[in-house]
Amino acid sequence: MNMPLIVIKVIIVGTVLLACASDTHNRPTKTVHSSPSSETVSRGTTTPSLVLEEVTVKIEISTKATEYIRSGVIVGNGHFAVTYGPEIPASSTRVEVTHVGSKVMTVGSIIYKDEIFGLVLIRLTDDLGPPVVVSQSMPNWGDNLMMGDFLRIRNEDVTVNRYGTVAGFEFDGLVIRFDGIAGSGNIGGPALNKMGQLVGIVAHGLGEGESGSVFSPETFKYGLAEELVKYTENITADGLRFGLDLIGIPAYVTKPSDWMILAGFGYFDVRAPETSGNNQDVLSNGYKVLGILNADSPAEETGEGVLNRLITEFGEAFERITEVVIPNPHGFEKCELLMTINEYSQTAFERRGYVIPGGWVSQPGIYTGLCVGIVKGKKIIAFAESYEVDDIVHANGLFDKISLEQ
Repeated sequence: MNMPLIVIKVIIVGTVLLACASDTHNRPTKTVHSSPSSETVSRGTTTPSLVLEEVTVKIEISTKATEYIRSGVIVGNGHFAVTYGPEIPASSTRVEVTHVGSKVMTVGSIIYKDEIFGLVLIRLTDDLGPPVVVSQSMPNWGDNLMMGDFLRIRNEDVTVNRYGTVAGFEFDGLVIRFDGIAGSGNIGGPALNKMGQLVGIVAHGLGEGESGSVFSPETFKYGLAEELVKYTENITADGLRFGLDLIGIPAYVTKPSDWMILAGFGYFDVRAPETSGNNQDVLSNGYKVLGILNADSPAEETGEGVLNRLITEFGEAFERITEVVIPNPHGFEKCELLMTINEYSQTAFERRGYVIPGGWVSQPGIYTGLCVGIVKGKKIIAFAESYEVDDIVHANGLFDKISLEQ
């Protein structure tokens, strides 16, 4: 799973995204036809309105000059919150976060600010409640959204549910446009789908003649999720070991010291450094990637069914290598080995609703190992990519760096 091309594109359009509030309503939106998706209810029969009550927070950030008030959403393990605030300085002197539903308040600190998208990650002193479940697929045009808001009534903040409809997409789904009613208090707050899963952070409300905008979870992959994962970092003899529960994956991955990370909610990979002299469109011969993610899979689907569906989605660009067997990593039940025979590329937007979230780029000659397992009731897909098949099928190869939580 090769991501650098997508990262470069985001940097190019980053300054445009920050102008969403003023001029994007005049820009044509990109829409696509509905794609099949497998939906699971992560909170039993809980409705989106009850989820909003659980996960929406009010954030008050003070500086020497002024105060900012935003909505936010609880992520990670209940000790973190995300909001939107491109104008908020990372060096703010005071951060207070109040759970709107329970009225419990705690103090926090800004630990990361995304300079491209304006997303702010806050570390909370106390646990404020269950984290939101992040959707593993993009919504479709016309889907209903529910957004968390708060209003001051009789000197008390109360949760208000705002409603919208997906009205289009921009920048390959990084920005979701919506029509509906948005309040001033829901900027920075969660936008949920009908399953009560997070599909984005509200960036701008509605003005006359314009649609609102939401930054999709794909934007978390450009720094925010990686910063969250670093709170689980442990030094080992083999490199740095990360627990991935804070991004919703019940697993551990060991990263060699000179490898790079790409992380999102429900997605994590580590990759060998590029060799010098390569151009961004060509992978080096030393290309190696190891990743793990939550499968977008219904409860009744078997592990073998997940792999078969994923390979079918790849189409004729990949060929199954049946004569070579991958030893099942500990905790995994089924593995397959593929080889790329034709160049293949799909963006995160094109793949929405499929087994694996996010973009996928592969070039001829690359071996890909896919393994599926079940842990804590979740289906997990691990993948390894290399030009050397031994990196994938060897007992001490790439898959050896993954362990599932039991």
